[in-house]
Amino acid sequence: MLRLLARFIAACCALAFVVVAVGVIFFQAAGTRFLQAPIYKRALVQERFYSRVPALAADLAVRAAKYRSRVTGDARDALDVLAELTVADWERLVGAVAPAAYLQAQAESGLDQLAKSLHADSAALSVEFSLVELKRRLASPEAEAAILEILQRRPAATPEEMQQAGRLPAGRRPPDAMLPQVREQLRTGMRSLVDRLPDTCDPFAAGPNIGGGRAVTALSDSRDTLLTVERWARWSPALPAVLLLLVALFGVRSLRGGLLWWGIPCFLAGAAAALLALPVVPATHWAFSLLIEPLFPPAAPAALIAAVFGVATDVVQEVMTASLISACWLGGGGLVCMILAHFCPRKAPATGSSAPG
Repeated sequence: MLRLLARFIAACCALAFVVVAVGVIFFQAAGTRFLQAPIYKRALVQERFYSRVPALAADLAVRAAKYRSRVTGDARDALDVLAELTVADWERLVGAVAPAAYLQAQAESGLDQLAKSLHADSAALSVEFSLVELKRRLASPEAEAAILEILQRRPAATPEEMQQAGRLPAGRRPPDAMLPQVREQLRTGMRSLVDRLPDTCDPFAAGPNIGGGRAVTALSDSRDTLLTVERWARWSPALPAVLLLLVALFGVRSLRGGLLWWGIPCFLAGAAAALLALPVVPATHWAFSLLIEPLFPPAAPAALIAAVFGVATDVVQEVMTASLISACWLGGGGLVCMILAHFCPRKAPATGSSAPG
């Protein structure tokens, strides 16, 4: 009777192990990665995010120019030409001011600082971006040459058009006689922009109403919770390990029985986790297209939404890949145990007992 009760407890622990191990595989894979910088670095590179910045910047600049025109009317200055740039123009200009290598270095430095700040003992989060190099590039001859090159590719404005508009018409380049004046206006505008920019920028010190301040504030407020989740994720494999020890304690009476009592639950847990991990990324695409994308306002930049979703999908893909690898190791180990059990000598079964062990 006691042996039957022990085997019943062992079977319950084995069943609990299967359920818990499947959850731990995903929880451990996500929890130990989502506060670490490398996963996001790889996602940004795989998604070619830095090379897509010119298109994103063009979309945002056009929207900003439209808003500015509604606020300030028809007044234009030398820098308003930026609102008329095409994607090719932005690739040339951004390549001179903030090339992909510079953007990648800044982003990866920010991710490293954020991960370090999240795990530091200080109460406040801090990520400091240096804008010195960007300011130098904005005022550099390369940026000025890029803008002038863009202007030179446009058809020249006729004197009649200049007189009728009272200024440089949109989509036209100034007459050759006006180029020195335009060049000086560009230099003045760029110097004014550079003077207004600080040498460093810390989004956590900018306040909740600046840019993505709400997301920054939410991250700061949930910091303790995120760190607790990460801490539990590191130690989560201990729970299924304890369940396996209980299985051995109550159910194992021989080497063959131990291999079977551990092999079968491990194989089932690994197989179940693998089957669950495989469709997650396609399901993420489906959920975004059907459930999340319609929630964005119609005015939201489509290119920005696509880029953010691409990065998020790559992060999910890496977590699922890690989960799949863990599932394969667990399931493969269980399968090996089951195979080895068949080569072990069978113990003479006790009276009325036919269970393994």
